[in-house]
Amino acid sequence: MIGITGGTGAGKTTALEAVKKLGGTVIDCDEVYHGLLKNSGEMLARIAERFPDAVENGVLDRKKLGAAVFADEAALLELNGITHGYVYDEVRRLLDEARSEGRKIAAVDAIALVESGLGRLCDVTAAVSAPEETRVRRLMERENISEQYARSRIAAQKSDEWFAGHCDMVLVNDAGRETFEKRCMDIFEGLLKREDKAVDVFERLESNVRSYSRSFPVVFTRAKMSKLYSEDGREFLDFFDGAGALNYGHNNDYIKDKIVEYIMGDGISHALDMSTRAKGEFLECFEEKILAKKGLEYKIMSCGPTGTNGVEAALKLARKVTGRQGIFALTGAFHGMTLGSLSVTSGKYHRSGAHVPLPFATFVPHPNSVEFDTIKYIENMMTDEYSGVDKPAAIIIETTQAEGGINVAPTRWLKELRELCTRQEVLLIVDDIQVGCGRTGSFFSFERAGIVPDMTVLSKSISGYGLPMSLLLIAPEYDRFLPAEHNGTFRGNQLAFVGAKAALEYREKAGLEKQVEEKAKIISEFIEDRLLPMDGRLVHRGIGMIHGVDFEALGDISGKVARECFENGLIIERAGRNDCVLKIMPALTIEKGELLEGLDIIENAMKKIL
Repeated sequence: MIGITGGTGAGKTTALEAVKKLGGTVIDCDEVYHGLLKNSGEMLARIAERFPDAVENGVLDRKKLGAAVFADEAALLELNGITHGYVYDEVRRLLDEARSEGRKIAAVDAIALVESGLGRLCDVTAAVSAPEETRVRRLMERENISEQYARSRIAAQKSDEWFAGHCDMVLVNDAGRETFEKRCMDIFEGLLKREDKAVDVFERLESNVRSYSRSFPVVFTRAKMSKLYSEDGREFLDFFDGAGALNYGHNNDYIKDKIVEYIMGDGISHALDMSTRAKGEFLECFEEKILAKKGLEYKIMSCGPTGTNGVEAALKLARKVTGRQGIFALTGAFHGMTLGSLSVTSGKYHRSGAHVPLPFATFVPHPNSVEFDTIKYIENMMTDEYSGVDKPAAIIIETTQAEGGINVAPTRWLKELRELCTRQEVLLIVDDIQVGCGRTGSFFSFERAGIVPDMTVLSKSISGYGLPMSLLLIAPEYDRFLPAEHNGTFRGNQLAFVGAKAALEYREKAGLEKQVEEKAKIISEFIEDRLLPMDGRLVHRGIGMIHGVDFEALGDISGKVARECFENGLIIERAGRNDCVLKIMPALTIEKGELLEGLDIIENAMKKIL
């Protein structure tokens, strides 16, 4: 998918014609906008609410709207804020439609491609440029206007330097139309061949729902600790860590040997929730090395193999225990993609995928997102008979929001929330799926606050080897599920039990908690000393070995930095609003030299893009 943008008279139309001649689809965002004005009463209503003089009898007067916004930058930003979301969603729908028709190439045509965020929908963004005198001449001929007016029109467009800094490539139209069209076709065909070679079978057979493969368009063949290797022989450092599922690295020898030994001894591979030696040894190890050492008393429930299943179990149990239905969650939360977990996930994009109402959830402000006392606010919501909200069964939190943009909840706030939940007899659920198992330093992320949640959900790295596994830790007094009241065929992954026990042993032998402390300091100091000085608008958030650099104030930059990192051998992902946060999350076991190498790649990528 190619995003093509460019200034007046630069030859963008020729580039779009090249896409059509290659059998592609061209999506004109101006046409999308006008179509929405006719068909989306919601968008027009919002424009009318803000600019009432520009809409009469349900029809937009473009001249009046232009007069209202083009001389007022703040008003123009407001208009963009209204319209860009609708255009973005419609372009996404049209691109998906093109894919379903088997189109391998499509072009999104928009002057404000990058600024409007449409570039995020494309694999490549290309700007079309031309020498200024050529642009002036073409514009005069095409629109029969004076030279002075043509130059003023061009001066109002983004500069060539701006396009070069914000797009993946610049196509210079310094020849005749046919020559430039042929040049574009050659370039676009090259992009197609490169993509076909890497992902042909996946494009043909795999669902459009895949996502990470779009960010990292190579075929991976093997991995060892903090390195991945692709089919074409390239080596990549891994700062993505399987979205937090590989805290101990890829194919950790200690853990791998225990799993292989178990398999070679014909150990049980599947047993639902029956008693097995593998499960028993894990439970004993977990009690000895984690629970007993931390003075915790939990019943351990093996849920279905995914984190979201653990969240579903927690929500069901909280409702059963309290007899109440509602759940409080934080803004910025991500808890999973099944309907219950999705109901307490705040992001609009993910929630809209449910296509049904997501009831019984109330979102309260994350303490870092507002300046007032959110504990008082939450308690008022629970107790004030005029709040319009019933007291919930539970509040579910991530002590550090990972997908939400690396938002670290203050330690004092966590203590006060625990006290509030106890006072109001509301259960506290901690989702430690991504930031547990040592990611923040201690095994549980809530230990820094000295609190004990009523329930804790573990998944991702609990298996130690990237194998599917999910646990719900339950305070004994709330262990009230009846037999099989929450079950599943794969709720006892035997190989994961073996890996999980080995991981706990390895964690102790390697002194992993101390390692995290040392490497966290390296990451934090590098970001503060080397990355943030590049631009005063950059923001750093993080704890332990999960950190983020927030580019939100700089516009659509983080994606370009991530792509540049990938081109230079580093796998790194993004998080937060509009994916504006570059998410640094290497394995806890990464060698210090590899850690610094990856950080250097980020620094060089930022220098190039910024």
